[in-house]
Amino acid sequence: MTIKSLLIASAAALATVSGAKAADAVVAAEPEPMEYVRVCDAYGAGFFYIPGTETCLAISGYVWYQIGAGNNAGNNYHGFAAGGWNKSIRARVNFDARSETDWGTLRSFIRLQSTWNGVGDGAVSADQAWLSIGGLRMGYTETAWIDTMNGGNSSWGSHSDGGLYAPYHQVAVLQYSFTGGNGLYATISLEDDNNNNWVPDVVGLVGIGQKWGDVWARVAYDESQAGFAASLGLHLNIPNMEGTSLRVIGYYSSNDNIYAVNNWGGLGGAGVVGNQWSVLGSLYSQFTPTFGASVGAQYVSRLYNVVGGPSMWAAELNLVWTPVTNLEIRGELVYSKITTAPAAASGFLRVTRYF
Repeated sequence: MTIKSLLIASAAALATVSGAKAADAVVAAEPEPMEYVRVCDAYGAGFFYIPGTETCLAISGYVWYQIGAGNNAGNNYHGFAAGGWNKSIRARVNFDARSETDWGTLRSFIRLQSTWNGVGDGAVSADQAWLSIGGLRMGYTETAWIDTMNGGNSSWGSHSDGGLYAPYHQVAVLQYSFTGGNGLYATISLEDDNNNNWVPDVVGLVGIGQKWGDVWARVAYDESQAGFAASLGLHLNIPNMEGTSLRVIGYYSSNDNIYAVNNWGGLGGAGVVGNQWSVLGSLYSQFTPTFGASVGAQYVSRLYNVVGGPSMWAAELNLVWTPVTNLEIRGELVYSKITTAPAAASGFLRVTRYF
């Protein structure tokens, strides 16, 4: 064999060995792309997609510290003990998950809450939990007598945080809400009355909301007390005064039922019979971008939870200052007078951080 032939043979052998080793080489896998949290703008600010899903989630809530005082213990609006400061801290976290389906928006809502006020020592509980699809909602939340998913300005009482003596309670509900053209809205709600029978309480709402405001009507039936209630309301946005609105709400109850206006939220216990009516009025104005205030008043013809069923009137002042975004400083003062008892006054100063 010549030297030339030997060199060619050697080169061929090396090429064969190199090819074999190349076939056995380990190739590192490319890292999978990381899925960062994506903003979901379909339902407003604060929502993001849960990674790997098409479900949008918003986490919100607040923490507040409140210090209050009142006279005439047990008879003032806030229920504050007399003779000292009443301090309270609350933490709340909301979880709101939504996604779109052929049946409409599928939604679930959970509200966790803890309050420390010297009596309750901060135990965390699920204050609300409900789910909805389209206009159908079921779970534990506010009664439709005070709030609904589509009711807009028809919800709550006065402009203040407490709402004056607007009837409020939470309950297990099965309800359907409808929204039509020209601002029309309606809700029918079946509500648990804590009776082991087949008949629930029933609440109905119909209203219309437009740029000028809202007008609405509610009716309710309390199966346990065999009592009826009705309410008419108006929320008027004052023309040429942006941020200023007037609310007037009338309430009627045939007897001492869960939908009646009762001082301190109490029910019965005084043997009072007869019907009850009440009128509430409230005016709010946003004086500057960071400061607003409201005044309100209410008259109640009969208190079911006070012996003799006396009448009562009350007035409130509510001040709200937001010096920076998500920080609210609120002060409220309520004066009330039952015809058969001394006058009572109470108020608080509260600092809230929202997120």
